[in-house]
Amino acid sequence: MSRRPLLLAALLLLSSLTVAPVSAQSPLPGVDITCVNDDEENTLFMNPVSSGAQATATCTVENTSPYNEEVEFDYDGDGLTMVGPETMSLNAGDEETIQIQLSSNSLASTIYNMTVTVDITSVQGIEPPDFFAMFLPSDESNIVAQVAEFVDLSASLQPNTLILSSDLMQAMSVSLLISNDGNVDDNIDVSIQDLPMLDQRNIGWNLTNSGQDSTIESAGGSATYTLRFTPNPSMDDESFSITIRVKSEFSNSDSVYITLSINTTAPEESLLDLTAMNIPAWAYIAAGTLAVLFVFAIVLSISKRVKSASQAHLDAMDEEDEDDDFQLANLQSAIAGTLEDDEDLDDFELEDF
Repeated sequence: MSRRPLLLAALLLLSSLTVAPVSAQSPLPGVDITCVNDDEENTLFMNPVSSGAQATATCTVENTSPYNEEVEFDYDGDGLTMVGPETMSLNAGDEETIQIQLSSNSLASTIYNMTVTVDITSVQGIEPPDFFAMFLPSDESNIVAQVAEFVDLSASLQPNTLILSSDLMQAMSVSLLISNDGNVDDNIDVSIQDLPMLDQRNIGWNLTNSGQDSTIESAGGSATYTLRFTPNPSMDDESFSITIRVKSEFSNSDSVYITLSINTTAPEESLLDLTAMNIPAWAYIAAGTLAVLFVFAIVLSISKRVKSASQAHLDAMDEEDEDDDFQLANLQSAIAGTLEDDEDLDDFELEDF
């Protein structure tokens, strides 16, 4: 065995013994590693991405000896994937920074406790014999990571176009389906952003929820809201849109906006719909006057006809009275003649007897 491996072996034996504290830089091989999360918090939060969640951890590796060292890294991800450097060369007293990529296929808000270990593999370019390799110093540091809690709201309308009729005067409804694909339950608030547009048209509305409250569970939970609109009997033919906002209570900045198109129809105009003709007031007065005169003329004409008919009836009655007098006189004459004949007949019979 050459002298260099023997010298290294001696150093390793000395490092394994308990010695009194020495100066800042130890004459023995040594390495330190410290991992600090990017946000300098105890927990490193992983950000959701399309394929899961990701984060970057930063660690500092320091050579605490007066020798050049080769080090090797080992990662225990506690169920996460950790990608970082495998080996590194450190000059005497040097300090280097490494970055470790963390990734998870799950979006569940689980806490992970990971470990990064650094081992010295050679000192001054000398690899110790297998027997003495176990005496080489090593160090480790922990990383605590968690998928950040988040909500992922989505909304859809069925239907997304509504027709309100002033003729039918029938209330119409749309269904608003809201889903939460995040990893935390969320309370939501649903509101209409364009209420003045409905108020100006005197269109009534109300909102009801199919659930017991406004909480939507995580991991695909959903709730259905019903928006009901009541038409106004004097609406115009027009189309306009209103915006519906779904606001997250968990994250005030996380809101979903969806648009509803509304078509309104005016009542059908009849032939006598004077309001649609824009007739001035003086025309109504003139028409009223003519109507009064027309009715008066009709009444006068009927009165004259009734009077004429009454007079004709009276004349006819007088003529009938004269006929009756004539017939009565004739009847009296006939009776008198008959009586005279009877007297003659009686006289004749008596004389003959």
